[in-house]
Amino acid sequence: MGITLSARRRILAVFAGGFCGAIARALLSMLIQSRLGNGWPYDILLINLTGAFLIAFFTTLADTTFLIGPTRRLFINVGFLGAYTTFSSLALGDVLQFQKGHWFPGLLYLAISIIGGILLVQVGVLFGQFCVKHLKSSNKTMLTDTYIDIQDDVLLPDDNEPATQPSTHQTGQLS
Repeated sequence: MGITLSARRRILAVFAGGFCGAIARALLSMLIQSRLGNGWPYDILLINLTGAFLIAFFTTLADTTFLIGPTRRLFINVGFLGAYTTFSSLALGDVLQFQKGHWFPGLLYLAISIIGGILLVQVGVLFGQFCVKHLKSSNKTMLTDTYIDIQDDVLLPDDNEPATQPSTHQTGQLS
C-alpha cells in the first residue's frame, strides 16, 4: 500500500523545490559565466550534466531505500531539478550557436550534452547503488523496503493532520 499525498502537500513540495532549483541554477550560471565567459554555453552544459547525474542518483536512492520518500522526491526531482535543468535551455544554447554560424561548436555542445547526459545518468544510478550497498553494509543506517518519509509530515502536513503532531505510517514508526 502506498501513501497518498494531499494535493496541497504535493504542490508545496514542487513549489519549494522549484524555487530552490531556480535560485541554484541562476547562481551557478552567473558563477560559470563570470569564470568562463558567455561565448559558449558552458553554464547550461554543466547544469544539464550535473542535473542528469543528480536525478539518477536521487531516483536510485528513492527507489531502493527509505531515505527519500514521496514528498522529498517531488521536492528534489520535480521541483528542484525541474527548475535547475531543462531541455529548453539545451535547445536554446544550440540555436544561439547556430544563429552565430558556429556549427561545429553547436553540434559539439549538442553531442556532449546528450552523450554526457546519458553517461552521467548511468554514473548517478551506479553511485546511488553504491551508496545503498554501503549503507546496508554499515550498521549506521537501517534500510528497508518499507517507505518512511522522515519529518515530512511536520514540514508539509496533509489537510487532515495537525502540523504539530508527527504521524505514523504503515510501518507503525513515527516519521
